[in-house]
Amino acid sequence: MCGIAGIVAEHLRDLRGPELVRGMVGVQQHRGPDGEGMFAGERCWLGHRRLAILDPTAAGAQPMSSTDGRWTIVFNGEIFNYLELRSQLGGEFRSGSDTEVLLRACAAWGVEKSLERSVGMFAFGLWDAEERVLTLVRDRVGEKPLVYFHRPGMIAFASELKALEPFHERRLDPAAVDAYLALGYVPAPLAIFRGCQKLEPGHLLRFRNGQAEVRRWWQPESARPEAPCLSREQRMQNLRERVADAVRLRLRSDVPVAVFLSGGVDSSIIAAECVRQGASPEAFTADFGDGHPDLAYAARVARHLGLRHEALRIDPHRPAQDFDRLLWHFDEPFGDSSAIPTFALARALKGRCRVVLNGEGGDEAFGGYRHYEHVAAKQAIKAVAAAAGLADGTASVYVESKVAFRRQDRNRLLNGNARGNSLSSLLQREGYRVPPGSALKKAMWSDRHLYLPNDLTYKVDIALAASGVEGRAPFLDHRLLEWAQSLPEGELVRGREKKILLRDAYRALLPAGVLGRAKQGFGAPVEMWLDGPLSALVREALPCPLLDADGQRSLNGQKQWMMLALSLWARQWRATW
Repeated sequence: MCGIAGIVAEHLRDLRGPELVRGMVGVQQHRGPDGEGMFAGERCWLGHRRLAILDPTAAGAQPMSSTDGRWTIVFNGEIFNYLELRSQLGGEFRSGSDTEVLLRACAAWGVEKSLERSVGMFAFGLWDAEERVLTLVRDRVGEKPLVYFHRPGMIAFASELKALEPFHERRLDPAAVDAYLALGYVPAPLAIFRGCQKLEPGHLLRFRNGQAEVRRWWQPESARPEAPCLSREQRMQNLRERVADAVRLRLRSDVPVAVFLSGGVDSSIIAAECVRQGASPEAFTADFGDGHPDLAYAARVARHLGLRHEALRIDPHRPAQDFDRLLWHFDEPFGDSSAIPTFALARALKGRCRVVLNGEGGDEAFGGYRHYEHVAAKQAIKAVAAAAGLADGTASVYVESKVAFRRQDRNRLLNGNARGNSLSSLLQREGYRVPPGSALKKAMWSDRHLYLPNDLTYKVDIALAASGVEGRAPFLDHRLLEWAQSLPEGELVRGREKKILLRDAYRALLPAGVLGRAKQGFGAPVEMWLDGPLSALVREALPCPLLDADGQRSLNGQKQWMMLALSLWARQWRATW
């Protein structure tokens, strides 16, 4: 977990470049509390804030340049198979870091060949001083963020949108606001401020001669996993091997690695795989003090695996105390109420550990969400498509069926500043266009490529980064995701059973009952907050049409929460149309 920033400009004064980049990395200090580095080249300035995980010595500091001075990189994330790549590259290395391996690989093999061989989560900027080309890259699944501001002749980039504040006017992008009102988050490539964009997962950007070109470097739908196993036992063994390798690589660290243990299916499997490979990570569970069954199940799993277990006491009834800080860290309006307990859990970990494994991605890869039951059983996507007149084969069919605010409501809330129709156009983009398949496979595809990178991984990254903690998610290993997308539906969801193959593959490693649990989620007591500690803030911050004549809510809790988050965010950031 690090913070990166940079500027390449044809007409920026040399003295102004370092000043701007120093400010850009300074505002991201929380992402990298262990050090700051700067690079100044010909019309290129790069900056880095470091959280030292691999080779914490000065040899691993960034920005890092090649020995011949041609290449310079600022890198956020981890290349988990860096030891294997290092062996393939050969020669002498100055450090034990994955950054140097990636830098050497790009110089020797080219950027795209290096990306194809890399297993990891990453966002980086690579400057080629000879060709005067900046390349920006984001990982396949979108675990690490990368935002940029571009106009002819210059580009500025960073890990977080707040670092781009010197370049925009805090004017809201209408399409981004429309998408937020529909989804509760702003999906890439949109960003909440005009002129800013997010680099989409699996994409790269090349900036040369003052112009930016973006293209996709990973094609998930064209992946060709190995042929289906001849027997179910072979398929389960294949799954265990892939999960084991994903965990093995993510245990690599020069600082201790812990694990989030919720007592659910995914985190329990990750913990079991750690133990199976000889590791003994400390296990942490959030304790909200409300008798939630997660704590008891997590303790049971920890005892079974012989792990040291600690419950982190978190008060879920004091959201107002976190709101200002939360809104500052979440650079965009964010309507997922689970951000607050996630943020609180990350804060409780601060100073306790620097790397933590989590179970993100298990639901999207193996069919864990409750609504998949209805999609699989009733072919809900086709029914919605017929009723709405939407084209089959796109994410819009599935997404439009579960938006928070419908198009006509978005038009009313936007009040003439925009028309609530940009979401449909966004979902026709290549990155969100769903390949042919069953209703279930389309729904899972949409969740993997829309909801997962734009809500879940963003939430986890921002929350952990705020406390200087790096999260690693073995289920987001791209090799595992590519393999899982070819599984038969009957191994994913059947009736009310979900994650069928995944659960069956690990029954021998975990206590009875743990793998039979229904999905619990990581929610927040929104209704209680809105009626209690946040009630005065609701009356102050929300526009009158959202309340009825008696001052009571006319919207459900989730919709009101989204509007409150938007209103308070806009006020704190002084955003305008």
